[in-house]
Amino acid sequence: MTKRTRMLVVGVIVPLLIAAAAVVVMIAALPDLPDPVAVHWGPSGAPDRFGSPVGPVLLVGIGVLAYSAFAFVMARAQHTVNARIVLAAAPFLATVLGVIAAGGLLVQRGIADARDTPSILPVVLVGFAAGIALAVVAWFVLPAADPVPEPEPADLPTLDLAEGARAAWFQRVEPARWLGVLLVVVGLAALVGGGVAMWLAGSTAVLVVYLVVIGLVVVAAVSSLFWTVRVDGRGLLARSVLGFPRITVPLDDVESASSLAAGGARDFGGWGLRWAGPGRVGIILDSGPALEVRRKSGGSLTITVAHSERAAALLNSLARRA
Repeated sequence: MTKRTRMLVVGVIVPLLIAAAAVVVMIAALPDLPDPVAVHWGPSGAPDRFGSPVGPVLLVGIGVLAYSAFAFVMARAQHTVNARIVLAAAPFLATVLGVIAAGGLLVQRGIADARDTPSILPVVLVGFAAGIALAVVAWFVLPAADPVPEPEPADLPTLDLAEGARAAWFQRVEPARWLGVLLVVVGLAALVGGGVAMWLAGSTAVLVVYLVVIGLVVVAAVSSLFWTVRVDGRGLLARSVLGFPRITVPLDDVESASSLAAGGARDFGGWGLRWAGPGRVGIILDSGPALEVRRKSGGSLTITVAHSERAAALLNSLARRA
């Protein structure tokens, strides 16, 4: 079985089969269910909201189908650590959704009143345990990240720097316009849509926790999408607009610097601060020119930035003179 086939099986086919099995089980159980059914359980495990069984069926079908479409894109791109995480999470998501949704209906079979439904906590524990187990298996079944080709020494750009001359290169790095618009739309949808859903389905405490989590996600997103990059006699410094994280490559650790074309989903499995293999870090905010710096200590740093050839030439020249 080829690498690509393994990626498609683990990230797409297996999750869809799990979801299909869960949907079949739920449909088969419909004649024996009360009307309405319990669709939400409180912290104690007792049902506290009731409705149609169609909701759980649609949740599993649409949720897994949407994630499988995303996993399909990842499976057809270059295999990176980030893509491996996305694909390994696919059977976990399908299992958790399928077991909890199907189990939540199965425990109600033969019950006249859904208010007498037993606790769903054992079902939740089984769903998460099975999902974690499948994710671990998926991680080891998936192929390792693709190796990064070494640049040819003759292709490395340089500058003619006079002895003792000082030079620096500085640039701000931010997301492409389309990516910024997409992030704003997704962020607002998660904040407003998710907040309303949490408020309707849960308690005020659940809503507060959700908003706190979304807030932390927004801070993390900002810290990974807006950077300043500087090359000078000390080496390379990439610093988030919030001051953290900071990534440095000291001049005495620079093996080579080159300009190349990098793609977000294709090469790094997404955008922002990314990991694409052992020691390979990327600050990927667009598809196009990128500065790649290889370390003598191992690994590399790739930053999508305009005029990357100028930064590479300066860094190579400073490193050779040091």
